[in-house]
Amino acid sequence: MGELRLRAVEKRFNGNTVVHPMSLDVADGEFIVLVGPSGCGKSTTLRMIAGLEETSGGEIEIAGRVVTHLEPKDRDIAMVFQNYALYPHMTVRQNMGFGLEVARVAKAEVRQRVDEAAGILGLDALMDRKPGQLSGGQRQRVAMGRAMVRRPAVFLFDEPLSNLDAKLRNTVRTEIKKLHQALGTTIVYVTHDQVEAMTLADRVVVMRDGRIEQVGAPMQIYGSPVNLFVGGFIGAPAMNQLPARVAAGRAEVAPGLTFAAPAGVPDGAVVLGLRPEDIVPAEPGARDAFPATIRVVEPLGAETLLLAEAAGIEIAIRLTERGPMPRAGEMRQFRAMPGLLHVFRPDGAALARG
Repeated sequence: MGELRLRAVEKRFNGNTVVHPMSLDVADGEFIVLVGPSGCGKSTTLRMIAGLEETSGGEIEIAGRVVTHLEPKDRDIAMVFQNYALYPHMTVRQNMGFGLEVARVAKAEVRQRVDEAAGILGLDALMDRKPGQLSGGQRQRVAMGRAMVRRPAVFLFDEPLSNLDAKLRNTVRTEIKKLHQALGTTIVYVTHDQVEAMTLADRVVVMRDGRIEQVGAPMQIYGSPVNLFVGGFIGAPAMNQLPARVAAGRAEVAPGLTFAAPAGVPDGAVVLGLRPEDIVPAEPGARDAFPATIRVVEPLGAETLLLAEAAGIEIAIRLTERGPMPRAGEMRQFRAMPGLLHVFRPDGAALARG
């Protein structure tokens, strides 16, 4: 069983708290992604779970055992790093089996486990090659295989795709997803890339400044962010954040740029959160339509990203409809999709969605 429990785990360096007391339960077989900007404490948290960093307080439990003060080798974990950490003088087979040989596992079992992992990861034809003869994606799969053969209670991934180009990132991300589906092992995965978080995780843990901001399923985090930070961090392009004032059921960003406020939002200052994909073309005169001048057009094939200006306010828009390509300098009408406007207090806390 690969349950993982953190109880008020914290980390201080030279009197500065980099991870504030945090608690988190990870179920057996769950895929958890820690995501957040650089310096938010996610990698430090992973390293404390692995035993590579000492905790400054709290308790870590893996598979029913308290491991807070155990060495990494005694924690029943396997870690995959962003730099692969392969031995350059060893073949793929030797790299994958080395940890088992050090642990004095029988040679026949080492071969069986290595062959099984190679089959799952598509490495069968590469077993006699050395790391220098492999692509970046192949090397990362070898690193994953080396972790797999140990059959740990928990896999730990520390930004494993950050050194790969965009195409390879997509390929290896799919491999990691398939690996989890095949093995059902508990995975804790660290990334700063919210696309990785959304596509891989059963649950996402959004961190900022050493604290957990929100924990939830990817679409829950996307659809119901608890504050402006989470709303702005999850989603690409980022959510438009528009200071506004609510009065008599209307939220005015600027003269000529107003929206229907969700029911229950009190009058006063707010910040509207409007995702670029929730803005669509509108017919002139349509309810809540607003004119915007296109400033920048970024065609991406299946979608087009626009930077537009409405009432002097810059707004990002993501179009998925196929039609005449907008042109810079052109004026068009848009509207917000009903029920998808997020409202936050000026301090950033979520108020409503509607």
